[in-house]
Amino acid sequence: MSILICPVCNEKLNKTGNSLKCTNHHSFDFSKEGYVNLLLGSKNGDKTGDSKDSARARHTLLAKEYYSCLKHYLKEKMQGTVLDICCGEGYYDDYEGELYGFDISKEMIRLASKSKKDNHYFVANLSSIPVESESVDTALHLFAPFNEKEFSRVLKKDGTLYCVVGGENHLWEMKKLIYDTPYKNDEQPPKTENLKLISKTKISDRVKIPQEDLKTLFSMTPYFYRTSEKDKAKLNDVGELLLTVEFVIFEYKKEDNNNG
Repeated sequence: MSILICPVCNEKLNKTGNSLKCTNHHSFDFSKEGYVNLLLGSKNGDKTGDSKDSARARHTLLAKEYYSCLKHYLKEKMQGTVLDICCGEGYYDDYEGELYGFDISKEMIRLASKSKKDNHYFVANLSSIPVESESVDTALHLFAPFNEKEFSRVLKKDGTLYCVVGGENHLWEMKKLIYDTPYKNDEQPPKTENLKLISKTKISDRVKIPQEDLKTLFSMTPYFYRTSEKDKAKLNDVGELLLTVEFVIFEYKKEDNNNG
């Protein structure tokens, strides 16, 4: 795990036995699944991020390949050393090269490590990524908060960040079912002064989703927690829904003259 650094002192971490250790003797043990917890102040990690139930429900849903169009697109873009930022259960991490992924949820990382054994996973916080500066060729950032300083820091010169947001029509049929006045997503790129926006690509698909999966899918959206129980219950009357899944991928570059 050559690009990881100590979250305490920022010195390089090296594997010694079943642990990662730095020159200042800070030590972090590998779990039985193969990941390492680098989240300071939360050594058990179970109370941080997604719960076990929600993580497993998400893992089961994504395994049904409703979002396969996005996974296939990103697979073609990965090159060099890859970092999946807030990787969740690792659904998008199909890559034959060197891939690292982290999430604040220990359960998500446990699931990722079990299903993608050749990748390197660790529990960490987005605010301070325990990865060496200028060590990443390709970074993936899907549906998560944007930390431009950290993203710019870890990218190599001329490195690429692919940032994914929901397209304007993403889950539109579900929104029309639930809300009296549904709204479309704005498709705005995250603002950054440290990285240059190179391109914007939109991809979409239409997928049939049964009722039980609709509920899980809706629980994964940011508007789930802003929706009344009365409106959520409208999904109980649906047997199956033909749903639009639509994503916008913003490609950012770290230029040679950018010191991050």
